[in-house]
Amino acid sequence: MPQKLKNSDINLFCIGEMGFIIMMLLAVNYYAYFLTDVALIGAATVGTILLIARIADAVSVPITGCIIEKIDLKWGRYRSWILAAPPFIAVFFILMFTNPDVNVVTKAVLLGTFYVLGHVSVNLAGSAYVALIPVLATDQTDRVKLSSRRAQANAGAQIIFGLIAMPLILALGAGNEGRGFFLTIIIFATLQLLGYLLVARITKPFVAGRQTEGKKDAITVKDMFAQIFSNSPLLVLLLAEMFRMTTMFVLMGFGVYYFKYVAHNMLMVTAFFTSLSAAALVGAVTGQFIANKFTKKKTYILGMVVAVLSLSAAWLVAKETLVFIIFCSLAMLGINIVQAMQAAMYADTAEYSEWKTGKNVGGLIMALSALPIKIGVAVSGAVTGFGLAAAGYVANAKPTAELASAISTLATLVPALFAVLAIVGILFYSLSEEKVNQMRLEIQTRNGEFPLT
Repeated sequence: MPQKLKNSDINLFCIGEMGFIIMMLLAVNYYAYFLTDVALIGAATVGTILLIARIADAVSVPITGCIIEKIDLKWGRYRSWILAAPPFIAVFFILMFTNPDVNVVTKAVLLGTFYVLGHVSVNLAGSAYVALIPVLATDQTDRVKLSSRRAQANAGAQIIFGLIAMPLILALGAGNEGRGFFLTIIIFATLQLLGYLLVARITKPFVAGRQTEGKKDAITVKDMFAQIFSNSPLLVLLLAEMFRMTTMFVLMGFGVYYFKYVAHNMLMVTAFFTSLSAAALVGAVTGQFIANKFTKKKTYILGMVVAVLSLSAAWLVAKETLVFIIFCSLAMLGINIVQAMQAAMYADTAEYSEWKTGKNVGGLIMALSALPIKIGVAVSGAVTGFGLAAAGYVANAKPTAELASAISTLATLVPALFAVLAIVGILFYSLSEEKVNQMRLEIQTRNGEFPLT
């Protein structure tokens, strides 16, 4: 196994996920619209479909983590699922954007089923992808670099998606939105497939001979979940990440309402989201440099402090649209300074689990990194709905001064509160760089391996 990661391996590994991110963004941002305006399914039914599908998606996260941990196929541990799952992802995501000529109930059931199957397949490949991070990056410097480059690549994918998605839909559809979405998802699903093939090629030398690893000491599902609940750094990180993800999704979720009812300028929505994406990229780059100077925990706290201060400032200048966008973008920068550390911190908690128990369930632990995202989406949706209801919101009605003020508060101070909770949570995170290095040496000694140099 290579002892030190090459920059080219790190870059190609991260670039390989960009096609997947672009494909997922189409589903995240446009699937509800596709269901209502293209498939012509009622809004209430669409809400039910997405609610059931998101619950199934969240429940499948630990299940798929167990699957990739327990089942080793012939192409290498974790890597096998990078090869096996993406073709199913492509098929089900393409089927998600079809409009079958059947009655509405049957159509709703079919598209909802495709959504669930597609996202279960996504969780298999995604869990395997993040499980490979601690396999590739055993050195702390490499781990931070890989984590931050991944965040940079994801932010870059968001910018690319914003630039090409709608033009592709319109150009390929030529007046037929259904055809535009269908042809666009074929392109994006193909990019996802090619990207994961690149990841599989890059990771092959790192997993050679590892598919039988751990067979001597079979790990039961009971063992896996016992290790999760005895892993206090992991539980702390999951809680803090749930608050951080909620911060980001609440900020983004209220953007449209702010520009319609406070700024009275819907044309600025595009500028708002483009600015947030650019800030996310800058934050991911900045996070790597900060982490090289400080610890991951201090970097996490610093990023969320920037978010709190920026969101508070955005609340103070809410009536100044351009300044509001600038401060919201600074908040996104702070959130993504942390994003640069995310995968590295989960990898550290996986190492803590192996050090404490002598059993490696890194695949399951890394898979759980998706759980705060799914919880954050659900919580932010509830915050948006209940917050607007409490403010007396009526769709398309002329806003009162009180409603405009309430939306400004909901868009800024509420996510700032979740950012504060993330800071409080991460204060209890106990893994330092020195402790992780010591744990790794003890694991290598226990396993009869030579320490990496």
